[in-house]
Amino acid sequence: MHRFNQLLAFGDSIVAGCEINLDWGQHFSLYLKGKVTLEEVDNQSKPFAFPALVADKLDIPCYNFALSGGSNDRSIRLLIREITKHPSSLVLFGYTCTDRKEFYYPDKGKFIGRDSDNFIQTGIQWERHKHEFGKIHHPINKVFVEEFSRPYNNIRDMMFCVDSICKSHSATAIHVPIFKEELPKDIKNILNFDNKTNFYEYCLDKGYQYTERWHFEQLAHEDVGQLILNHIKHLQ
Repeated sequence: MHRFNQLLAFGDSIVAGCEINLDWGQHFSLYLKGKVTLEEVDNQSKPFAFPALVADKLDIPCYNFALSGGSNDRSIRLLIREITKHPSSLVLFGYTCTDRKEFYYPDKGKFIGRDSDNFIQTGIQWERHKHEFGKIHHPINKVFVEEFSRPYNNIRDMMFCVDSICKSHSATAIHVPIFKEELPKDIKNILNFDNKTNFYEYCLDKGYQYTERWHFEQLAHEDVGQLILNHIKHLQ
């Protein structure tokens, strides 16, 4: 089996392990009151998500940069930054909905979907639960979704970009599609979900428990973690 110095993970709430531990709801309530950051909420679940489970089996450190509601744009931005600090890594790159985008938004205040770098994530994911938002709101999402959001399957371009970035730093990427997209046939190391094409379809097919905000129980993460470990044995 390949030997890596560490594991880096990128993606959205699935990769962050949203809702898979009992403390998540309490911390999310604090986030809606503007008392903690979105990263601090996600940090409660990341130790139970599949990237950490894989890293534990490989006995290497895990650095999970996923963010609930995060876009592919954000993941690639952080990959470029973090891979220079962590060469010779195993990279688990989770691909979320392609209609999500991010914008630099340094205005003062607390805003839904903004990360610690002052990039705000946009997309339909924030509209589904906007009735819950209390003291914080999303300043541009309604306009983005109604006027600018367009789904565009650029998964192949992103996978090629991720592979190129990783290879230039002696790292290896495993591509982990989260939602249904038409996948390219000329890209290697796309995770095979037992002949399903993505995390969601695989978990639904296996009958894993579905959570309140469209996530899956920890058993699903343990299962997918094992799929990744099996994939590593045959890395190309």
